[in-house]
Amino acid sequence: MGKKYSKEMIDPVFCIKDLDTLKVLIDPLRMQILEVLTLKPQTVNQVAGKLGLSSSRLYYHINLLEEHGLIKVVETHTVNNIIEKLFWITAAEIDIDKDLLSFSVEDPDNVTQFMQSTVEALREDIIRSLQARKFNLAMGAEPTPRSVMMMNIKKRLKDETYQKFLKRVEEVVKEFNELEEETEIGEDINVFNFSCYMYPSFYYEQESEEKSRTKENRKENDEETK
Repeated sequence: MGKKYSKEMIDPVFCIKDLDTLKVLIDPLRMQILEVLTLKPQTVNQVAGKLGLSSSRLYYHINLLEEHGLIKVVETHTVNNIIEKLFWITAAEIDIDKDLLSFSVEDPDNVTQFMQSTVEALREDIIRSLQARKFNLAMGAEPTPRSVMMMNIKKRLKDETYQKFLKRVEEVVKEFNELEEETEIGEDINVFNFSCYMYPSFYYEQESEEKSRTKENRKENDEETK
């Protein structure tokens, strides 16, 4: 594992264009594996250690990710007569063909499954981070207070207002994504997760009595005019 790796050695973007690969991606655990492998090439044991899981639980998921081109083997070495593989992501970013995330009554629930998995992966990441930090402090790590932002705000807006604000949010996301990453290791250097969700919040609508009466009246008037 003496080789040096840089982001120039992987593709800028991996575009998912088929449903099978999308189904492989939309699994909370596999999303966490990809996040860990974004940092640098690692073995299954190293990934498992970072996630606080047994390596045996990851082999199936690692194999699926490799089979569908989301990760690749970049190095192999022998330890105690056992060949260990070093895995890395194949691209810096993952893009999904818009046709796979179309949203309509007729289409499969790709959007719903993708969002469920993304939210679940975020939940698992937050819980693991809290538990891991507590463990590290118990092992003697220096306390380092850091600001955290978590909020949920709902507002009634016009579509036009929503779209304008969304563009401003996208600019902030782009700015964060383009920040230069630190390559060194230090107490003041950490991985920070920036998750952003903006979406129309719908409810199951039931017709009000007034609307129902209006429809009934219209129907009766139509029948009378016939």
